[in-house]
Amino acid sequence: MPPARRRKNLVIDQHRIDRVKALLHTETETETIDRALVLAEDFAAFEAEVDRGLTGLVGRGGFADRFANGRRRVLAGRLRGYRR
Repeated sequence: MPPARRRKNLVIDQHRIDRVKALLHTETETETIDRALVLAEDFAAFEAEVDRGLTGLVGRGGFADRFANGRRRVLAGRLRGYRR
């Protein structure tokens, strides 16, 4: 089943689109945004996998929790909004 595609009207920084378009070597703004969203999804999945792996390793002992002061939890809370 092909992905559901809908027309969207967005207000986005044109300079940012142009920079990302050059970085991704895409031809259209639609392709640029689509590829950027795919990369964001991939990054979120990778980050979750790394977090699961590190949690398992820390649970076995021998690792110091350098983020015990709460900075990691604050940062994770801020990033959580980007995963919606």
